[in-house]
Amino acid sequence: MSEQEKNQAVASVSGGCGPLFPCTDMPESQWGKMTWKQTFKMMGPAVIALGGSIGGGEWLVGPALFVKYGLILLWITTISTTLQTFLNLEMVRYTLVTGEPITIGFMRLKPGKQFWGWLFTVAGFVERAMPGWALACATAVAAMQLGRIPGLEDKPLVIFWGYFIFIGLGILLAVGGRVEKILEIVHWLMCATILVGLLIIDLFVAPATLWWDALTGYVSFGKIPPGIDILLFGALVGYSAYGGFGNNCLTNWYRDKGYGMAARIGYIASAIGGKEIHVTPSGMMPPPTKENVEHFKGWWKLLNFDQWAIFWVGGLLGMALPGILYVSQIAPGTKLASWGIAVAAAEHFGTLGFYMIAAMGFWILFSSAMSNIDLVPRQCTDMLWYSSETVRKWAKNDIRKVYYGLLVAVIIWGTIYVNITLPLIILAISANVANFTMALSAILTVRVNRKFLAPEYRPQVWRELILIFSFLFFGLFFTIFILTQFLGIKM
Repeated sequence: MSEQEKNQAVASVSGGCGPLFPCTDMPESQWGKMTWKQTFKMMGPAVIALGGSIGGGEWLVGPALFVKYGLILLWITTISTTLQTFLNLEMVRYTLVTGEPITIGFMRLKPGKQFWGWLFTVAGFVERAMPGWALACATAVAAMQLGRIPGLEDKPLVIFWGYFIFIGLGILLAVGGRVEKILEIVHWLMCATILVGLLIIDLFVAPATLWWDALTGYVSFGKIPPGIDILLFGALVGYSAYGGFGNNCLTNWYRDKGYGMAARIGYIASAIGGKEIHVTPSGMMPPPTKENVEHFKGWWKLLNFDQWAIFWVGGLLGMALPGILYVSQIAPGTKLASWGIAVAAAEHFGTLGFYMIAAMGFWILFSSAMSNIDLVPRQCTDMLWYSSETVRKWAKNDIRKVYYGLLVAVIIWGTIYVNITLPLIILAISANVANFTMALSAILTVRVNRKFLAPEYRPQVWRELILIFSFLFFGLFFTIFILTQFLGIKM
């Protein structure tokens, strides 16, 4: 009997594989044997997510709310970031065991791959394929060009830079070896420089009382200032940490990073400098032998370190540090200018400080825009690669043709949408749609892990209960968004 036949025999008894997933052993994680340098080399996906999150929510939505209502709203970040971390872990659990991104797992559920594929594609385009990040980034460029905060009269200049940045990001994603690696390098640089830079600036400019306000804000659960903007409040829920389609795309980046069974699947290579990589349309499953379960536990420990040490801690700091900066410099109750939120704090630091803060805002929003422009074509590519043999034949098994074709479509969509409304409003709508995506993903992840994973790989019941609470929490805020913004119900 061959090794594969032995694995299939074990799987048929233990419920490990079955006809949907070919059986093969899981690679060892090397957790506990790696140096710190090797460990940090494996921590890219959480850094990409953190870098993508310190932008729309942390640099735009958060400051707009904190300046007007105070840092007491940070409790929303505590809840949202914690729930998202658990959601990330349980979605990546599926990827560790099968090698597939979580959206492919969703497509295996009833009513079928066409339904879920179209639903997540539409949600992804509405939520993330919008130019809000690039447009907000453009306000920082315009500010440095003008030497002041852009106003409504400067809209043409901001939109010009929005076009330039949006298209430039697409070109940047085409260069290198592995797209995930390009994103990883950019976001390591951004997170290291921005978080350290913000911490140093805040220590110099913010009084101790503001730091205390931030700490108490993290645990002031349920406190909502009267008259709060419901659209922005829901956006703070959705875009604290990463939010929505971005969380789902974490599983695609872990796949490309080679976590667990993903090492057997392949990755999306760059168009320029990358080589053709065969990406299998479906995942594989390790039979629940003692050795495979031990390997899974090693990957699970590495994943938890990545998520809690980088994503969770960084998510909490990433919302608080810009908030402290803005609240320390701008009078409480101020409504920030819609075309200048990205640089609103800059005018309080003199000429040199103005350009320094504006450059910081540009770098934060640039890296956020880069990850966000990637994640929609990335997930849509993987969904098409799994569901359509016709697409695979058209691409001649080169997944890059699909990815870069969709990337061009996203850029065209973004350049059309860039003129519709204000950057902050675009981001607020996107963030509220993210609440829908997270609620749906949470409940579907419970179903997927119960249906396809062997008992040895499934989560404990208390973890499933947290996902059910996530479904209710994020679903509540999306429902409020629909009631207030589309049905005119006041709250």
